[in-house]
Amino acid sequence: MTLDVIGTVMLRVDTRTARSHVYQVTTFLTPRMSDPNKMVRRAVVQLAMRLMHAASPVVVIEALSSNTRHRSPRVRQLTVDVVTAALLTHPRSEFDLAALCAVAVPALADQKKGVRQAAMECVAVIAQALGAGKLQPLTSEAERLEAEPGCAGVTAAVQARLARRQLPSVGDDGLVEYAALASSSSVGRGSAAGVDVDWVKSGSCGVESPATSDSFEAKPRSTSPSARHRVGMSAKSLSKLPWEREPSEVNS
Repeated sequence: MTLDVIGTVMLRVDTRTARSHVYQVTTFLTPRMSDPNKMVRRAVVQLAMRLMHAASPVVVIEALSSNTRHRSPRVRQLTVDVVTAALLTHPRSEFDLAALCAVAVPALADQKKGVRQAAMECVAVIAQALGAGKLQPLTSEAERLEAEPGCAGVTAAVQARLARRQLPSVGDDGLVEYAALASSSSVGRGSAAGVDVDWVKSGSCGVESPATSDSFEAKPRSTSPSARHRVGMSAKSLSKLPWEREPSEVNS
């Protein structure tokens, strides 16, 4: 009820007043993001969306961005989902897309699978918003993350996700509905199409079994030929969207 009241008030105030209360409202929202009740999480997302309409997406996302380092994985995941929902709702011109790359890409290395999946879906939406031939902000963040211990292969995972050409959607309840996550066994372990699935499931490019760990361990990965092929995919491959390249390039 309190969330609904605040949301109604935000829709009735002018932009200047709304912006002056953004941090106050987002501070109120943060602890409620970890609520296990789906109805509460839905109300949180709806209020965040109303706040964006009243103020601006840039201001609200900036206020929420520190939540990607919150101790609660539910808070981290829902924060990324709010960014995704905003991108799917508002015109791209209302965002600082480079700043969003800096929010979403590091979350790909989160210890929790749910957060990694949310981040992968968000990255796909950011790529579409950036547009063909304009992926440099995303490329730079992927390169930066790839250089971190234990993150080798994240660029290949992102490239595989973009190659799926599927985007998440916002459901009738306002929550983000992820694109179907195909089984890595059905696409073939070690295939380009399964790299993103392996990453979401285990925080790796399929070198380890997803069942062995849901954490992102800072240790050397296997150097099997198939692993070297996947990890060897350069971040430069993110310079273009999949549909800009020849079919042979995508398949390789």
